[in-house]
Amino acid sequence: MFIDKLFKKDPSLKRHIAKTITWRLVGSLDTLLLGWFFSGSIAVGASISAAEFATKMILYFLHERAWYNINLGVKKQRKAAGTQNAEEAQKNVVRQELKVSTENHEALKNQKGQVIWFTGLSGSGKSTLANALEQKLYEQGVHTFLLDGDNTRLGINKDLDFTDAGREENIRRVAEIAKLMADAGLVVITAFISPFKADRAKAKSIIGESRFAEVFVDTPLEECIKRDVKGLYKKALAGEIKNFTGISSPYEKPEGEGSIVVSTVDSSIETIAEELFVR
Repeated sequence: MFIDKLFKKDPSLKRHIAKTITWRLVGSLDTLLLGWFFSGSIAVGASISAAEFATKMILYFLHERAWYNINLGVKKQRKAAGTQNAEEAQKNVVRQELKVSTENHEALKNQKGQVIWFTGLSGSGKSTLANALEQKLYEQGVHTFLLDGDNTRLGINKDLDFTDAGREENIRRVAEIAKLMADAGLVVITAFISPFKADRAKAKSIIGESRFAEVFVDTPLEECIKRDVKGLYKKALAGEIKNFTGISSPYEKPEGEGSIVVSTVDSSIETIAEELFVR
């Protein structure tokens, strides 16, 4: 049962074991033949081969597993190649002028394209607030769309990890999508941890400062850990989740003007959603 769970958790384990055994069989056959050749006795060659098979199989397996977890040169080479190809491709891309403008889309819907960007720790209440606000807007006939962090991670961004680089690309893609939706005259609501100031600033520059509203859901880490609705903090504190915001990865709070600050500790979701709707 334990072995089955282990293989299910890491499918590469079977491959590494198979490679270990088959390679040592080849190596041991070579040792047997060499031992026989130099000693003149097949028994001596077989003894040396058997001893080597056991010791080197263990060493080879450990060596294979170690290198499996080392990304030396691999990610950097892929990233560099992808960047170079993208930059080269940009030279051959020309923006297409569209006959139906953003203003046309907005006039048809009788509303302005806008992006409301919720940011905060996991468990702070971002998604709940975003859903409540969209419901209120929908009831008033406003054309909206909600982009949620988990949902995009299951779709367009499912190829991204949670490293700093992965988070940066995650937010960049979402910002570009939100921009297109705002160009279509929609009120776009996003709910993303978006932990880094630079990434949020980049999102604002992509979307346009005049139609970007940042809402910081300022829920203390201790409260988020207490809630732990998805059980993620428990795993992160146990070391089962790497690069988890607030535990093993930082969250940079919005500071200064330009950000609306709300708290789900001091006020109810309904109250905050109503206040945001009035704004």
